[in-house]
Amino acid sequence: MYRVIIVEDEFIVRYGIRSMIEWEAIGMEVTGEAGNGREALELMATGLPDILITDIKMPVMDGIELIAEVRKLSLDLKIVILSNLEDFQYAKEAIKQNVSDYIIKSDMMPRDFEQVLLKLKDSLEGAQKPWEQKSAPAQIAPVHKEKLLIELLELRAVQGRIEHDTLARAGLAEKRPLYVLQILPGGRAEPEYGQGAAVIRSLLEEIGLNDPFLGYELVRDRQGVLHVIVTSEVMVRTGKAAIMDRLLSSSEQLILRLSRQYGWTVTIGISGEVREWADLKNAYVQAAGAARMKLFMGTGRVLVHGSGELLAQGPQSDAAQPDTAQHQMTQSGTTLAPSLQISSHQIQSMVYAFQSRELEEYLEQLFGQLAVRRDAELVQIISLELLMILTTLWPDVSKDAEQVLELKKQYFDELSKLETLEESREWFLQAFQALVAHMKEMYNSDRNSIIKATQYIRQYYHQEITLQSISGLVHLSKNYFANLFRKEVGESFLEYLTRIRIEKAKTLLTGELKAGDIGSLVGIQDPKYFSKVFKKITGVSPSEYRALVRKER
Repeated sequence: MYRVIIVEDEFIVRYGIRSMIEWEAIGMEVTGEAGNGREALELMATGLPDILITDIKMPVMDGIELIAEVRKLSLDLKIVILSNLEDFQYAKEAIKQNVSDYIIKSDMMPRDFEQVLLKLKDSLEGAQKPWEQKSAPAQIAPVHKEKLLIELLELRAVQGRIEHDTLARAGLAEKRPLYVLQILPGGRAEPEYGQGAAVIRSLLEEIGLNDPFLGYELVRDRQGVLHVIVTSEVMVRTGKAAIMDRLLSSSEQLILRLSRQYGWTVTIGISGEVREWADLKNAYVQAAGAARMKLFMGTGRVLVHGSGELLAQGPQSDAAQPDTAQHQMTQSGTTLAPSLQISSHQIQSMVYAFQSRELEEYLEQLFGQLAVRRDAELVQIISLELLMILTTLWPDVSKDAEQVLELKKQYFDELSKLETLEESREWFLQAFQALVAHMKEMYNSDRNSIIKATQYIRQYYHQEITLQSISGLVHLSKNYFANLFRKEVGESFLEYLTRIRIEKAKTLLTGELKAGDIGSLVGIQDPKYFSKVFKKITGVSPSEYRALVRKER
């Protein structure tokens, strides 16, 4: 698989690039994404991709600067630049840096883009064959090690074993893994490009594990997250409890120093013990699961697989080595109740009714249940559902489409930076309260639209009137109009329209017109349906009503 990194400041464009290509089918995989050149260089600090796809105009560091820096690292890396048609003259500067190809965004079609990538793949394969023949094993050991470690982390070993020669080529034959640590940066951490991995590696060297028989391998997974694989000599002389104490101590020191010296907040997840390279994926999954528990326990901590309570000192404290006897182990693998389900209709009804207090109670109860369950994936699902409700409601109550689009982008950006359940709870409470407040403002200005709608219905009741047509007449979205109409009039649009029609029909029934014809005159074309609706509202059929009127006379 050839590795690809996408650099583009617009999330939607990055998403489009990922989605339009079946990467695996053409022998490629997207191993990382960045929003600007600086982030891209940080991503490439521990290993270059085979292909770099980059935009030209970006904040912080643009594509021209990025390409210049990349060319200092490699003259052979394949680069594809993305450009708008009006920026093509600007893009020519990048072409001077031995760019492989360029694509105009407005003309970017999946088939054409795939052809560009396949051409680059052919070029890579042609350049790789002589290199493979000439290179000695000793020269490719670092590359082989990184590739092997990534595969072992993310792909379970074939048949549960690894050949000794494979480990030997990577320099791992005389070592065995003990634990995997995931170093998960905070959403608001902004290390200088190229610094993240280098700084952590330097601090790990300074902190050390205080044991001559312990070592480590530092490697990024395909998502760019750093992992420390703690290793030992085959004949390790340190006990299990002592090793864990040292891992906790070293991890706490790393968190503390990253916070104090660089202002970064990281959470470290530690796996359970692992004894064979073939079992590394299990440890990788455990470390990632432990790190994700920051969602419930807060950031800037050390979290150990199988533990649910506070395990390490946060970065604000001066204590670097707390008493490990105080680490409390809690339940693991608890059976959860059936999945939570959000009632989007209930939330929408509360929003349209301006029921701020009820909505707040609903969200508090929802997040309270999430806190009890401690299921990170469930939190993600619920958050996405709530976000979908928000982004569906806003277009109903805003006439500024561009403003709504910017608000959606802002929502996605802010939500991606939330790290704990408490932060998510606060964010959604504020977002929904802002929506309700906006609706209250809109309500005061849109009440005249409802008056206009009722006047239109009373005048043109005999014509075909739909919710879509009447809401369009007063320039309101269908859903917003329907809810506003009910709130202002006290009944739904259809109930009001039907009532007006039946009132007109009652008046006509005092004359000599046939009951079947009267239905058509008031806008109800089906005689049977007219009779059914009339009886439902008045309690009698049209003919019975006419007889009662005549009897009274």
